[in-house]
Amino acid sequence: METDTMPVGIPFPEYYDFFMDWKTPLAIAGIYTLAVSLFNPKVGKVSRVVAKSQNAKPVERTESGAAMTAFVFIHNLILCLYSGITFFNMFPALINNYRTHSLHEAFCDTDKSFWNNALGYWGYIFYLSKFYEVIDTIIIILKGRRSSILQTYHHAGAMITMWSGINYQATPIWIFVVFNSFIHTAMYCYYACTSIGLHPPGKKYLTSMQITQFLVGTTIAASYLFVPGCIRTPGAQMAVWINIGYLFPLTYLFVDFAKKTYSKRIAQKKTE
Repeated sequence: METDTMPVGIPFPEYYDFFMDWKTPLAIAGIYTLAVSLFNPKVGKVSRVVAKSQNAKPVERTESGAAMTAFVFIHNLILCLYSGITFFNMFPALINNYRTHSLHEAFCDTDKSFWNNALGYWGYIFYLSKFYEVIDTIIIILKGRRSSILQTYHHAGAMITMWSGINYQATPIWIFVVFNSFIHTAMYCYYACTSIGLHPPGKKYLTSMQITQFLVGTTIAASYLFVPGCIRTPGAQMAVWINIGYLFPLTYLFVDFAKKTYSKRIAQKKTE
């Protein structure tokens, strides 16, 4: 094992070994993927937001009771706050790391101060959120909608990629934690609003932000493989490759989703 001790101060440290065992993310991701394939409806309904934009018939759109609406709102609010807290702790620590070190020392975290002061703790916390996020899919299926390949791949892969970065203390995992926590803060805020009937603009821009984070994140992560002294262990190198390998198909799926979703809406507006 190429890792040191667990991050200081993490909640429920007695479960750290369980969550950092490689079998845990693989097993949960496998069970999640199998469950989706078993319970995914063959023909799914559409959300209220999509229904409004596409003028879907009442039978084609989802309708939620008060209890489900409250649950969905609270779920999205929790993830919004969870992601926001992660970002607002990680980003200042990242900036401070560059203020107090040379560019190479900060980029590679050569003295592991960034890991010890912020990334180890908040990265582990953010990794745990990837297990909770599968509730997104449970909500979709309970509403009679289909979980797309994008949705399933995104959630299953995030568990494994975050595990690899945290387990092997790969410095580039900061990209995942900082970028994704920022995007998720905005995204889950948006979903919390739509769950209670509000229709804020910007869904298209959220998708664009997600695609941008993948393209920029992949580029930065790959650069670590070529900077001397950055990736110091085989495990950390493997973690970087796992993340890069995950991001290429994910980027394609998001771009394909954007094309199908937003080009269709533009075409519909032109015919109205």
